[in-house]
Amino acid sequence: MLDNTATTKLFYQFGLALLIGALIGLQREHAHGASEDLFAGVRTYAIVGVIGCAAGLAAITLQAPEIFAALALVVGGLLIAAYVLGSKREGVGLTSEMAVLMTLLCGGMVAWGYGTVATAVGVAVAILLALKARLHGLARQLSPQDMQAALTLAAISLIVLPVLPNTPVGPAPLDVVNPQKIWLLVVLISTLSFSGYVLHNIIGATRGIALTGLIGGIVSSTAVTLSNTQRSRIAPELSQEYALAILLSWGVMFARVGLLTAAVAPAVLQALWPVLLAGGGGCFIWGGWLARQARQQEGTPLSFGNPLELRSAIGFSLLYTAILAGANFARTQFGDAGLFVTSIFGGLVDVDAITLSLSELAVTAGGLASEVAASAINVAVLTNTLVKGGIALAGGSSLLRRAIAPALLLISGAMLVMLFKPW
Repeated sequence: MLDNTATTKLFYQFGLALLIGALIGLQREHAHGASEDLFAGVRTYAIVGVIGCAAGLAAITLQAPEIFAALALVVGGLLIAAYVLGSKREGVGLTSEMAVLMTLLCGGMVAWGYGTVATAVGVAVAILLALKARLHGLARQLSPQDMQAALTLAAISLIVLPVLPNTPVGPAPLDVVNPQKIWLLVVLISTLSFSGYVLHNIIGATRGIALTGLIGGIVSSTAVTLSNTQRSRIAPELSQEYALAILLSWGVMFARVGLLTAAVAPAVLQALWPVLLAGGGGCFIWGGWLARQARQQEGTPLSFGNPLELRSAIGFSLLYTAILAGANFARTQFGDAGLFVTSIFGGLVDVDAITLSLSELAVTAGGLASEVAASAINVAVLTNTLVKGGIALAGGSSLLRRAIAPALLLISGAMLVMLFKPW
Protein backbone atom coordinates (compact mmCIF):
# COMPACT_ATOMS: atom_id res chain seq x y z
CA MET A 1 0.00 0.00 0.00
CA LEU A 2 1.14 3.49 -0.79
CA ASP A 3 1.06 6.07 1.96
CA ASN A 4 -0.50 9.50 1.44
CA THR A 5 2.86 11.19 0.83
CA ALA A 6 3.85 8.75 -1.92
CA THR A 7 0.41 9.02 -3.51
CA THR A 8 0.54 12.80 -3.51
CA LYS A 9 3.98 12.71 -5.09
CA LEU A 10 2.74 10.41 -7.86
CA PHE A 11 -0.24 12.65 -8.59
CA TYR A 12 2.11 15.64 -8.71
CA GLN A 13 4.51 13.89 -11.11
CA PHE A 14 1.83 12.69 -13.51
CA GLY A 15 0.08 16.07 -13.37
CA LEU A 16 3.28 17.95 -14.12
CA ALA A 17 4.13 15.64 -17.04
CA LEU A 18 0.62 16.11 -18.40
CA LEU A 19 0.83 19.90 -18.13
CA ILE A 20 4.23 20.05 -19.88
CA GLY A 21 2.86 17.96 -22.76
CA ALA A 22 -0.33 20.01 -22.92
CA LEU A 23 1.65 23.26 -23.09
CA ILE A 24 3.77 22.06 -26.01
CA GLY A 25 0.72 20.57 -27.72
CA LEU A 26 -1.28 23.75 -27.25
CA GLN A 27 1.43 25.71 -29.03
CA ARG A 28 1.58 23.17 -31.89
CA GLU A 29 -2.19 23.21 -32.37
CA HIS A 30 -2.30 27.01 -32.22
CA ALA A 31 0.52 27.28 -34.77
CA HIS A 32 -1.30 25.06 -37.30
CA GLY A 33 -4.65 26.77 -36.78
CA ALA A 34 -7.41 25.20 -38.87
CA SER A 35 -4.95 23.25 -41.02
CA GLU A 36 -5.82 19.57 -41.46
CA ASP A 37 -2.20 18.42 -41.68
CA LEU A 38 -1.77 18.70 -37.91
CA PHE A 39 0.63 15.96 -36.79
CA ALA A 40 -0.47 15.94 -33.12
CA GLY A 41 -2.53 18.21 -30.92
CA VAL A 42 -2.96 19.05 -27.26
CA ARG A 43 -4.32 15.65 -26.26
CA THR A 44 -1.61 13.66 -28.02
CA TYR A 45 1.24 15.67 -26.53
CA ALA A 46 -0.31 15.50 -23.04
CA ILE A 47 -0.65 11.71 -23.34
CA VAL A 48 2.95 11.39 -24.53
CA GLY A 49 4.10 13.32 -21.46
CA VAL A 50 2.13 10.99 -19.18
CA ILE A 51 3.49 7.92 -21.01
CA GLY A 52 7.04 9.20 -20.51
CA CYS A 53 6.41 9.68 -16.79
CA ALA A 54 4.85 6.21 -16.46
CA ALA A 55 7.75 4.59 -18.30
CA GLY A 56 10.26 6.46 -16.15
CA LEU A 57 8.54 5.34 -12.94
CA ALA A 58 8.35 1.74 -14.21
CA ALA A 59 12.07 1.81 -15.02
CA ILE A 60 12.86 3.00 -11.49
CA THR A 61 10.45 0.65 -9.69
CA LEU A 62 11.50 -2.45 -11.62
CA GLN A 63 15.15 -1.34 -11.81
CA ALA A 64 15.03 -1.87 -15.55
CA PRO A 65 16.07 1.25 -17.49
CA GLU A 66 15.62 -0.68 -20.72
CA ILE A 67 11.87 -0.21 -20.29
CA PHE A 68 12.16 3.49 -21.01
CA ALA A 69 14.67 2.87 -23.80
CA ALA A 70 12.29 0.37 -25.45
CA LEU A 71 9.41 2.85 -25.22
CA ALA A 72 11.57 5.58 -26.73
CA LEU A 73 12.34 3.25 -29.65
CA VAL A 74 8.63 2.52 -30.14
CA VAL A 75 7.75 6.22 -30.12
CA GLY A 76 10.68 6.92 -32.44
CA GLY A 77 9.40 4.28 -34.86
CA LEU A 78 5.94 5.82 -34.86
CA LEU A 79 7.45 9.24 -35.53
CA ILE A 80 9.46 7.88 -38.45
CA ALA A 81 6.32 6.27 -39.91
CA ALA A 82 4.35 9.48 -39.51
CA TYR A 83 7.13 11.48 -41.16
CA VAL A 84 7.33 9.08 -44.12
CA LEU A 85 3.56 9.23 -44.63
CA GLY A 86 3.55 13.01 -44.50
CA SER A 87 6.79 13.62 -46.41
CA LYS A 88 4.92 14.00 -49.70
CA ARG A 89 3.52 17.32 -48.49
CA GLU A 90 5.51 20.37 -49.50
CA GLY A 91 7.50 22.10 -46.77
CA VAL A 92 7.22 19.25 -44.27
CA GLY A 93 9.75 19.34 -41.45
CA LEU A 94 10.76 17.48 -38.32
CA THR A 95 9.81 20.12 -35.75
CA SER A 96 6.61 18.48 -34.46
CA GLU A 97 8.22 15.03 -34.39
CA MET A 98 11.15 16.33 -32.33
CA ALA A 99 8.71 18.13 -30.03
CA VAL A 100 6.92 14.83 -29.34
CA LEU A 101 10.22 13.13 -28.52
CA MET A 102 11.16 16.02 -26.22
CA THR A 103 7.78 15.74 -24.47
CA LEU A 104 8.44 12.04 -23.83
CA LEU A 105 11.86 12.82 -22.35
CA CYS A 106 10.41 15.59 -20.16
CA GLY A 107 7.89 13.09 -18.78
CA GLY A 108 10.75 10.74 -17.94
CA MET A 109 12.71 13.55 -16.28
CA VAL A 110 9.72 14.28 -14.03
CA ALA A 111 9.63 10.64 -12.94
CA TRP A 112 13.36 10.69 -12.21
CA GLY A 113 13.05 13.67 -9.85
CA TYR A 114 14.04 16.46 -12.24
CA GLY A 115 10.64 18.12 -12.38
CA THR A 116 11.97 21.67 -12.20
CA VAL A 117 14.42 21.08 -15.03
CA ALA A 118 11.75 19.29 -17.09
CA THR A 119 9.37 22.22 -16.64
CA ALA A 120 12.04 24.72 -17.67
CA VAL A 121 12.92 22.62 -20.73
CA GLY A 122 9.26 22.24 -21.69
CA VAL A 123 8.62 25.97 -21.44
CA ALA A 124 11.80 26.70 -23.41
CA VAL A 125 10.71 24.29 -26.16
CA ALA A 126 7.28 25.93 -26.34
CA ILE A 127 8.88 29.35 -26.59
CA LEU A 128 11.22 28.20 -29.37
CA LEU A 129 8.27 26.77 -31.27
CA ALA A 130 6.31 30.00 -30.88
CA LEU A 131 9.23 32.12 -32.09
CA LYS A 132 9.49 30.31 -35.42
CA ALA A 133 8.77 33.33 -37.63
CA ARG A 134 11.02 35.68 -35.68
CA LEU A 135 13.92 33.24 -35.53
CA HIS A 136 13.70 32.51 -39.25
CA GLY A 137 13.55 36.24 -39.95
CA LEU A 138 16.57 36.85 -37.73
CA ALA A 139 18.54 34.09 -39.46
CA ARG A 140 17.83 35.62 -42.86
CA GLN A 141 18.87 39.08 -41.68
CA LEU A 142 22.22 37.96 -40.26
CA SER A 143 25.20 38.94 -42.35
CA PRO A 144 28.31 36.71 -42.56
CA GLN A 145 30.08 39.16 -40.21
CA ASP A 146 27.21 38.88 -37.70
CA MET A 147 27.32 35.09 -37.74
CA GLN A 148 31.11 35.03 -37.37
CA ALA A 149 30.92 37.48 -34.47
CA ALA A 150 28.27 35.41 -32.68
CA LEU A 151 30.29 32.20 -33.07
CA THR A 152 33.48 33.95 -31.95
CA LEU A 153 31.74 35.28 -28.84
CA ALA A 154 30.41 31.80 -28.07
CA ALA A 155 33.90 30.32 -28.51
CA ILE A 156 35.71 32.78 -26.23
CA SER A 157 32.96 32.46 -23.59
CA LEU A 158 32.20 28.74 -23.58
CA ILE A 159 35.44 27.17 -24.81
CA VAL A 160 38.39 29.43 -23.95
CA LEU A 161 37.21 30.88 -20.62
CA PRO A 162 36.55 27.60 -18.75
CA VAL A 163 39.93 26.07 -19.65
CA LEU A 164 42.07 29.01 -18.50
CA PRO A 165 43.74 28.60 -15.08
CA ASN A 166 41.94 30.30 -12.21
CA THR A 167 45.15 30.92 -10.26
CA PRO A 168 47.70 33.78 -10.08
CA VAL A 169 50.45 33.69 -12.68
CA GLY A 170 53.26 34.32 -10.22
CA PRO A 171 54.45 35.95 -6.98
CA ALA A 172 53.80 39.58 -6.03
CA PRO A 173 53.10 41.86 -7.77
CA LEU A 174 51.76 39.31 -10.30
CA ASP A 175 49.74 37.49 -7.65
CA VAL A 176 46.71 39.64 -8.60
CA VAL A 177 46.89 38.64 -12.28
CA ASN A 178 44.49 35.75 -12.80
CA PRO A 179 44.25 34.52 -16.44
CA GLN A 180 40.62 33.45 -16.13
CA LYS A 181 39.54 36.75 -14.57
CA ILE A 182 41.47 38.76 -17.16
CA TRP A 183 39.89 36.78 -19.98
CA LEU A 184 36.51 37.30 -18.31
CA LEU A 185 37.07 41.01 -18.88
CA VAL A 186 37.66 40.24 -22.59
CA VAL A 187 34.37 38.33 -22.62
CA LEU A 188 32.56 41.19 -20.87
CA ILE A 189 33.90 43.81 -23.26
CA SER A 190 33.10 41.66 -26.29
CA THR A 191 29.62 40.81 -25.00
CA LEU A 192 28.81 44.44 -24.35
CA SER A 193 30.05 45.44 -27.80
CA PHE A 194 27.99 42.76 -29.51
CA SER A 195 24.93 43.46 -27.34
CA GLY A 196 25.13 47.15 -28.20
CA TYR A 197 25.34 46.28 -31.89
CA VAL A 198 22.30 43.97 -31.68
CA LEU A 199 20.21 46.39 -29.62
CA HIS A 200 21.16 49.22 -31.97
CA ASN A 201 19.67 47.24 -34.85
CA ILE A 202 16.55 46.27 -32.89
CA ILE A 203 15.49 49.35 -30.90
CA GLY A 204 17.71 52.13 -32.24
CA ALA A 205 21.09 53.54 -31.38
CA THR A 206 20.24 55.74 -28.39
CA ARG A 207 18.01 53.31 -26.48
CA GLY A 208 19.98 50.20 -27.44
CA ILE A 209 23.43 51.47 -26.50
CA ALA A 210 22.08 53.20 -23.37
CA LEU A 211 20.54 49.91 -22.24
CA THR A 212 23.91 48.16 -22.50
CA GLY A 213 25.35 50.89 -20.29
CA LEU A 214 22.72 50.44 -17.58
CA ILE A 215 22.91 46.65 -17.56
CA GLY A 216 26.68 46.50 -18.02
CA GLY A 217 27.22 48.92 -15.14
CA ILE A 218 25.77 46.34 -12.78
CA VAL A 219 28.58 43.95 -13.71
CA SER A 220 31.52 46.20 -14.57
CA SER A 221 31.49 49.90 -15.41
CA THR A 222 35.14 49.52 -16.43
CA ALA A 223 34.17 46.97 -19.08
CA VAL A 224 31.42 49.30 -20.34
CA THR A 225 33.92 52.16 -20.57
CA LEU A 226 36.47 50.06 -22.42
CA SER A 227 33.89 48.59 -24.78
CA ASN A 228 32.24 51.86 -25.76
CA THR A 229 35.56 53.68 -26.02
CA GLN A 230 36.66 51.02 -28.50
CA ARG A 231 33.39 51.25 -30.47
CA SER A 232 33.59 55.04 -30.68
CA ARG A 233 36.66 54.74 -32.86
CA ILE A 234 34.88 52.28 -35.15
CA ALA A 235 31.65 54.31 -35.44
CA PRO A 236 32.47 57.89 -34.40
CA GLU A 237 29.00 59.03 -35.52
CA LEU A 238 27.61 57.26 -32.43
CA SER A 239 30.05 58.85 -29.99
CA GLN A 240 27.31 60.66 -28.07
CA GLU A 241 25.42 57.39 -27.62
CA TYR A 242 28.59 55.67 -26.42
CA ALA A 243 29.28 58.54 -24.01
CA LEU A 244 25.73 58.15 -22.69
CA ALA A 245 26.28 54.42 -22.07
CA ILE A 246 29.56 55.15 -20.27
CA LEU A 247 27.97 57.76 -18.01
CA LEU A 248 25.00 55.53 -17.20
CA SER A 249 27.34 52.70 -16.22
CA TRP A 250 29.22 55.11 -13.95
CA GLY A 251 25.93 56.15 -12.36
CA VAL A 252 25.07 52.50 -11.73
CA MET A 253 28.52 52.04 -10.19
CA PHE A 254 27.83 54.81 -7.66
CA ALA A 255 24.52 53.16 -6.77
CA ARG A 256 26.24 49.77 -6.48
CA VAL A 257 28.81 51.14 -4.03
CA GLY A 258 26.01 52.60 -1.93
CA LEU A 259 24.12 49.30 -1.83
CA LEU A 260 27.22 47.29 -0.92
CA THR A 261 28.06 49.70 1.89
CA ALA A 262 24.50 49.71 3.19
CA ALA A 263 24.50 45.90 3.29
CA VAL A 264 27.73 45.66 5.30
CA ALA A 265 28.07 48.92 7.28
CA PRO A 266 25.03 51.25 7.24
CA ALA A 267 26.87 53.71 9.49
CA VAL A 268 29.54 54.20 6.80
CA LEU A 269 26.83 55.00 4.24
CA GLN A 270 25.67 57.95 6.36
CA ALA A 271 29.04 59.63 5.80
CA LEU A 272 29.40 58.29 2.26
CA TRP A 273 26.13 59.12 0.52
CA PRO A 274 26.73 62.86 -0.20
CA VAL A 275 29.72 62.09 -2.44
CA LEU A 276 27.96 59.16 -4.10
CA LEU A 277 24.89 61.31 -4.70
CA ALA A 278 27.00 64.11 -6.19
CA GLY A 279 28.87 61.76 -8.52
CA GLY A 280 25.85 59.71 -9.54
CA GLY A 281 23.70 62.79 -9.95
CA GLY A 282 26.30 64.34 -12.25
CA CYS A 283 26.34 61.15 -14.35
CA PHE A 284 22.59 61.04 -14.84
CA ILE A 285 22.20 64.80 -15.36
CA TRP A 286 24.81 64.94 -18.11
CA GLY A 287 23.59 61.61 -19.45
CA GLY A 288 20.08 63.02 -19.76
CA TRP A 289 21.41 65.95 -21.79
CA LEU A 290 23.35 63.58 -24.05
CA ALA A 291 20.25 61.40 -24.52
CA ARG A 292 18.25 64.43 -25.63
CA GLN A 293 20.96 65.46 -28.08
CA ALA A 294 21.30 61.92 -29.43
CA ARG A 295 17.54 61.57 -30.02
CA GLN A 296 17.50 64.78 -32.01
CA GLN A 297 20.27 63.47 -34.27
CA GLU A 298 19.05 59.88 -34.57
CA GLY A 299 17.58 58.58 -37.78
CA THR A 300 20.55 58.21 -40.10
CA PRO A 301 21.19 54.52 -40.80
CA LEU A 302 24.68 53.45 -39.80
CA SER A 303 26.65 50.34 -40.67
CA PHE A 304 29.36 48.63 -38.66
CA GLY A 305 32.33 46.80 -40.11
CA ASN A 306 32.73 44.10 -37.48
CA PRO A 307 30.28 43.89 -34.54
CA LEU A 308 32.93 42.13 -32.42
CA GLU A 309 36.40 43.70 -32.31
CA LEU A 310 38.16 40.95 -30.37
CA ARG A 311 41.66 42.32 -30.97
CA SER A 312 40.76 45.67 -29.39
CA ALA A 313 39.10 43.94 -26.43
CA ILE A 314 42.25 41.90 -25.80
CA GLY A 315 44.41 45.02 -26.10
CA PHE A 316 42.32 46.91 -23.54
CA SER A 317 42.40 43.91 -21.20
CA LEU A 318 46.19 43.75 -21.40
CA LEU A 319 46.34 47.45 -20.52
CA TYR A 320 44.02 46.77 -17.58
CA THR A 321 46.30 43.91 -16.48
CA ALA A 322 49.34 46.19 -16.57
CA ILE A 323 47.54 48.77 -14.42
CA LEU A 324 46.44 46.03 -12.02
CA ALA A 325 49.97 44.68 -11.56
CA GLY A 326 51.41 48.20 -11.25
CA ALA A 327 48.86 49.18 -8.63
CA ASN A 328 49.56 46.05 -6.62
CA PHE A 329 53.31 46.71 -6.81
CA ALA A 330 52.80 50.24 -5.50
CA ARG A 331 50.55 48.97 -2.72
CA THR A 332 53.15 46.44 -1.56
CA GLN A 333 55.80 49.18 -1.56
CA PHE A 334 53.73 51.60 0.51
CA GLY A 335 52.24 48.94 2.77
CA ASP A 336 48.77 48.88 4.29
CA ALA A 337 49.73 51.55 6.83
CA GLY A 338 48.85 54.26 4.33
CA LEU A 339 45.10 53.68 4.14
CA PHE A 340 44.37 56.41 1.61
CA VAL A 341 47.32 55.40 -0.57
CA THR A 342 45.88 51.88 -0.56
CA SER A 343 42.46 53.29 -1.46
CA ILE A 344 43.92 55.21 -4.40
CA PHE A 345 45.67 52.17 -5.82
CA GLY A 346 42.70 49.93 -5.03
CA GLY A 347 40.38 52.33 -6.83
CA LEU A 348 42.50 52.09 -9.95
CA VAL A 349 41.20 48.62 -10.67
CA ASP A 350 38.29 47.54 -8.43
CA VAL A 351 35.87 49.68 -6.44
CA ASP A 352 33.83 46.77 -5.08
CA ALA A 353 36.79 45.08 -3.37
CA ILE A 354 37.96 48.22 -1.56
CA THR A 355 34.35 49.10 -0.64
CA LEU A 356 33.65 45.72 0.92
CA SER A 357 36.98 45.47 2.73
CA LEU A 358 36.79 48.96 4.28
CA SER A 359 33.12 48.51 5.20
CA GLU A 360 34.01 45.24 6.91
CA LEU A 361 36.83 46.97 8.83
CA ALA A 362 34.36 49.64 9.96
CA VAL A 363 32.09 47.08 11.66
CA THR A 364 34.96 45.11 13.18
CA ALA A 365 35.68 45.70 16.85
CA GLY A 366 38.65 48.05 17.12
CA GLY A 367 38.58 48.69 13.38
CA LEU A 368 38.16 51.89 11.37
CA ALA A 369 35.92 54.76 12.33
CA SER A 370 32.92 55.10 9.99
CA GLU A 371 34.02 58.56 8.82
CA VAL A 372 37.54 57.34 8.00
CA ALA A 373 36.21 54.32 6.10
CA ALA A 374 33.78 56.54 4.17
CA SER A 375 36.55 58.98 3.23
CA ALA A 376 38.79 56.17 2.03
CA ILE A 377 35.96 54.67 -0.06
CA ASN A 378 35.25 58.10 -1.52
CA VAL A 379 38.89 58.43 -2.55
CA ALA A 380 38.76 55.00 -4.21
CA VAL A 381 35.55 55.84 -6.09
CA LEU A 382 36.93 59.19 -7.24
CA THR A 383 40.15 57.53 -8.40
CA ASN A 384 38.21 54.87 -10.28
CA THR A 385 36.07 57.51 -11.98
CA LEU A 386 39.12 59.52 -13.04
CA VAL A 387 40.84 56.38 -14.40
CA LYS A 388 37.80 55.44 -16.47
CA GLY A 389 37.50 59.01 -17.66
CA GLY A 390 41.15 58.92 -18.65
CA ILE A 391 40.56 55.72 -20.62
CA ALA A 392 37.70 57.32 -22.54
CA LEU A 393 39.66 60.53 -23.20
CA ALA A 394 42.83 58.74 -24.27
CA GLY A 395 41.33 55.94 -26.33
CA GLY A 396 38.08 57.31 -27.70
CA SER A 397 37.20 59.31 -30.79
CA SER A 398 37.40 63.09 -30.77
CA LEU A 399 33.61 63.30 -30.49
CA LEU A 400 33.63 60.98 -27.50
CA ARG A 401 36.29 63.10 -25.81
CA ARG A 402 34.19 66.21 -26.35
CA ALA A 403 31.18 64.52 -24.75
CA ILE A 404 33.05 62.96 -21.81
CA ALA A 405 35.45 65.79 -20.85
CA PRO A 406 32.82 68.24 -19.49
CA ALA A 407 30.97 65.37 -17.80
CA LEU A 408 34.17 64.24 -16.09
CA LEU A 409 34.81 67.77 -14.87
CA LEU A 410 31.25 68.06 -13.55
CA ILE A 411 31.30 64.69 -11.79
CA SER A 412 34.76 64.93 -10.27
CA GLY A 413 34.20 68.56 -9.28
CA ALA A 414 30.96 67.74 -7.50
CA MET A 415 32.60 64.83 -5.72
CA LEU A 416 35.55 66.94 -4.59
CA VAL A 417 33.24 69.64 -3.24
CA MET A 418 31.34 67.07 -1.18
CA LEU A 419 34.53 65.29 -0.15
CA PHE A 420 36.22 68.45 1.15
CA LYS A 421 33.11 70.47 2.00
CA PRO A 422 33.99 73.32 4.36
CA TRP A 423 30.60 73.35 6.08
